[in-house]
Amino acid sequence: MDSTSMTSDKRRRLIPLIGASMLPDELMTEVLLRLPVKSILRFRAVCRSWAAVLSSEEFCSLHMAKAETEAAVAPPKLIFISPTPSFDSTRVYSGSSSDPDDGLLFSLNGVRGDFADMTPAPCWGLTLLHDLVAQAYYVFNVATRAVTRLPPYQHVLSCTAALGFDSRTKEYKVVRLCQGISDEKQRIKCEVYVLGGGENGDRWRSAAGGVPFRFWKFVSAAVATVRWSERELRPVFADGFLHWLIDPATMPTRPKAVALSFSVKDETFRLVRSPPFEVSRSGVHLVELGGHLCMVRDLRPHGSMLEIWKIKDYSSGDWSLEHSIDLLQHVERDLTDPQVIRVIGSVGDYRSGEKVILVTSKRKAITYDPVSGILKTILSIRETSSSYETKKSAPRVSLFKESLAPVHKTNEEIALSSPLAKAVKEILFRLPADFAVQLKLVSKQWLRLIGSESFMSAYYAHNNMDMRPKIMFVGNGAGGLGFSFAPLKKLLREVPSQGTWLNTKVVCSKPCHGMNLVSTEMEDYLYNPSTGYHCSFRTRVPLYDVPDHVLVMMRGNACTPENHAFAVGNKNVGLGFNLLTQEHVIVQTLYHLKDFNSRAYFLTCSVITPCSEQDQFEPPLPLNGMPPAYLSGVLYWMSEPRLGQSYKRAIVSFDIARQTFSIIPCPPCIAMWNDTSPCQAFVVELEGTLCVVLADPVAEELDIWKLEHDGWDRAYKVYLEGWLGYWCYSLGANVVVPLAVDPKDGRILLSTGKKLGLYDPVRRTIENLYDLDEVLRLEQQHTFLDKLPNKHCSGEVPFRRENPLESKILPWIPLLYEESLASYPREPIARPLGQYVVTSCH
Repeated sequence: MDSTSMTSDKRRRLIPLIGASMLPDELMTEVLLRLPVKSILRFRAVCRSWAAVLSSEEFCSLHMAKAETEAAVAPPKLIFISPTPSFDSTRVYSGSSSDPDDGLLFSLNGVRGDFADMTPAPCWGLTLLHDLVAQAYYVFNVATRAVTRLPPYQHVLSCTAALGFDSRTKEYKVVRLCQGISDEKQRIKCEVYVLGGGENGDRWRSAAGGVPFRFWKFVSAAVATVRWSERELRPVFADGFLHWLIDPATMPTRPKAVALSFSVKDETFRLVRSPPFEVSRSGVHLVELGGHLCMVRDLRPHGSMLEIWKIKDYSSGDWSLEHSIDLLQHVERDLTDPQVIRVIGSVGDYRSGEKVILVTSKRKAITYDPVSGILKTILSIRETSSSYETKKSAPRVSLFKESLAPVHKTNEEIALSSPLAKAVKEILFRLPADFAVQLKLVSKQWLRLIGSESFMSAYYAHNNMDMRPKIMFVGNGAGGLGFSFAPLKKLLREVPSQGTWLNTKVVCSKPCHGMNLVSTEMEDYLYNPSTGYHCSFRTRVPLYDVPDHVLVMMRGNACTPENHAFAVGNKNVGLGFNLLTQEHVIVQTLYHLKDFNSRAYFLTCSVITPCSEQDQFEPPLPLNGMPPAYLSGVLYWMSEPRLGQSYKRAIVSFDIARQTFSIIPCPPCIAMWNDTSPCQAFVVELEGTLCVVLADPVAEELDIWKLEHDGWDRAYKVYLEGWLGYWCYSLGANVVVPLAVDPKDGRILLSTGKKLGLYDPVRRTIENLYDLDEVLRLEQQHTFLDKLPNKHCSGEVPFRRENPLESKILPWIPLLYEESLASYPREPIARPLGQYVVTSCH
């Protein structure tokens, strides 16, 4: 619709409401229509009458038509999405021919950028984005920065959705084709969500015409085509229909149809006949050009041509060849490489000359001029963070068009943004995590609020903003089930009963995204100490493909387990976080053979998530018995120089998302090793930085180095001489581990398993926070052991009279934790990245 087609009467109707009688009506309207969206949004705040006029459907339509006219002669505008360094949100950027990085538009929290896909062109000003990890759909207007998250769906194996516009009712509709689980009555579904609710409310509903039985196999094939194509083939809206490409390989017999179409107005299906050539999965894709459905045929690697075919008549199925693009005409001559090339749309018109827009998996945008045949790069995107995409990944670039199209919020979003909901959030932020979780039972609204990802993230940020270390102690759980947790102050004030004493050796990880790992020799528990939520599972893995000579050596050599408070048997377990899938990951290394005399070893490494099976990997170097350090999606271990071929220490890293190992050199003074030196070395995380600790029992010192800007610098020197319990036995037979640095005063939290203290680097003093000897002496003073009855309570550990200091099992283990609402779903969720199954959740 052209703005010039508006009658004078319509122009005059807008102006009196604004009160601009000093200017002619048509002139005032032209001024307003030429304003950018950003200015119009500000003018809506002038008064109610201005807000009503500038938000009206009539004005928004005129403004869109005016923007389309001006965009025809202006350079094309593009947007692209990119993950943040932490991969817990996605940023939307604008791009132009003059500056590829000309600005951040907005961010989508909780969306993984490397596993997100969006429509290549807006549908009447709105763009649909799909988060493949969370299986969630978002609709946003790039110009106004308005975003809404559609209601989630469950019990669906696979799904594909597209955004269309009903010109009759002026409604935006998101249509999804779903393949449900096998035991459902209706396994093939077509559901519609109307933005703004319409007559059917704020929910997904079945399409008016349903899915006729004769279209079932085509719907299933359309869903399979999108799923198997690795996000390359998206549905296209053209001619009032949504179109899904059908891959012939997904059909039992080769169909005569190439696409499944859905009428947005009538909500009925039809088929689009195949063009006069053979369609393959990787060789074609659909696109809308000039309002018509087109098919792009990629003739590489057998040539350098890209053909664009347009359907002339749906009834007869006639196609015509519109463009033949010779990719060798590109000045950089790099379009013939085996990369993904997609046509995302066109700009211009018959007056200015239409230009076709192509994007590549190398993050380039290119224009093609059909008149001159010239290919020109208009945008080359530099990654804003490291990417996990493959060469087959679809380009995440879309056309950008100015529009005032409204993005209607869902009922849930409206309710959660109300003043009452905001006040409730502020109150909940200040409650303990275990109490906040119990409040989910108040109502369904509270359940949705407290269980939402945005609230859990905000709660975590609010309660851990000071970054100060929080300490709990781990003991046996009631009735012998799991473990119990007691704050440090409570342990010092009230000595726990013998029933809470640990009856097996336990090692605890540092907190990782609100969760901790509590490990015994045979089992591991993923715990949220704040709420008591946990998953339990066995991580001892069987031996597979063990070489014969290793089996022979294993029969004659027993693995001697590490004898300190931070190791459990020959198993070394670390807790990490997959930044892409947003899941906690347990990485276990287990020695089956360890002979320091012959330097022979056999080490297995397993990667486990609470919702998936184990993956096996082989570390490039032997690893020492200290727990790994976790930072930003990567786990780090110190190598074991007493085993293998290398006599030098090095750091072994494991990228959890990429599932790859790397080797990082140590500082020279730490890398050197000889069998006569008593010094130990291990890695820790301090203040969000990777650090290496060299413990010297002779000098009674800890030398701490940190890795910054790809170089090592000395961070701290810890002097332990004269501090009983930190040096007399710890550096000789045990380990002193720096756990954290207090950001308030810079003191270092040290732990031996039996002692906790804050070391002041300036005064070289230690303030004891916890001493096992003193706690047990306090227990003896209260004569708790003598007053216990002969018959212990049900579920308690039988009475033990041995001195726990003489045992390898400590009665309580210190643990750093974070105040968090983190948990895992009780039911498996179908995701395109794998099928996950939770074993045991409490």
